[in-house]
Amino acid sequence: MNSFIEYFCGCWKNESGNCLNISLNLDETVSVTFFREGKNIPMKRPWFYNKPAIDMLGKLNVQAGGSLDIDLSCNENSFCLNLSFNPDEVSYQHLMPSIIRNEEDEFLDKHYYLIEPLKTYKKC
Repeated sequence: MNSFIEYFCGCWKNESGNCLNISLNLDETVSVTFFREGKNIPMKRPWFYNKPAIDMLGKLNVQAGGSLDIDLSCNENSFCLNLSFNPDEVSYQHLMPSIIRNEEDEFLDKHYYLIEPLKTYKKC
């Protein structure tokens, strides 16, 4: 491993079947594709012109303890998926997800179901 961000790379799946494919970019960012519950095509993002959730930009957030922030809408609004490792685990095999957004972006509430459940992802 050359950088901490590489621990996030790979295929991750939660118990509901949501899947994240994360690959490293040359500039120490990652590209993330999100598949919902066993679907073979990337999720559509209705809050972002129905674009598929392919190659979404992820950046390491060192101020938040080395978590990964994935931009779900290319800076159109504040919608991000945040992934962090379980602090009690040293194997980097489980990611804990959360949603980050500006409080005033209430229109995003109705889209949470597409990303939920926010359950732990396990490395495939």
